[in-house]
Amino acid sequence: MPLRNLVITGFVGTGKTIVGRRLAARLGWPFLDFDEEIARRAGRSIPEIFEHEGEAAFRRMEAALCQEWSHPRGWVLATGGGTCVSPANRAALQAGGHLFFLYAELEEVARRLAEADDRPLLRLQPGETLLERLKALWEAREAAYRAIPHWVDTTGRSPDEVVEEILHRYRLLEREGITE
Repeated sequence: MPLRNLVITGFVGTGKTIVGRRLAARLGWPFLDFDEEIARRAGRSIPEIFEHEGEAAFRRMEAALCQEWSHPRGWVLATGGGTCVSPANRAALQAGGHLFFLYAELEEVARRLAEADDRPLLRLQPGETLLERLKALWEAREAAYRAIPHWVDTTGRSPDEVVEEILHRYRLLEREGITE
């Protein structure tokens, strides 16, 4: 039986992709970034999908991908920041893997994303700061995020430090046969 997938999810700007890639390299496993895969399949970037088809279409593509990856395969998966807001998406991903939620203090997230212009949900309203936008997004998603079992703080930590913590915790879960 294949090992359970190692699923990296979390809030925007917390390092999901870089941590996921490094985890896959350390384990010698394949890696899949959900946003990259959705863009590849759609033939357009995430901002273009949002602009031309809307967020609802993007979320449908995301949900289909979650269902596709609901079985253990021994892969490292990195989801988008809103993927696991949906209970159905969380359940599908948990059916095939262990979910690790990356988070950081919002002030640090704002620093990390200060130059980002490719995130549709972070488009600011007139007079709004990035930190205000992040707080609003966090508040809208926090209850759903709290349903994710394994949290890892990335505040002030290097990607390699985060990778080490996740590897340690993942190996304990696998050894104990925990399936959430």
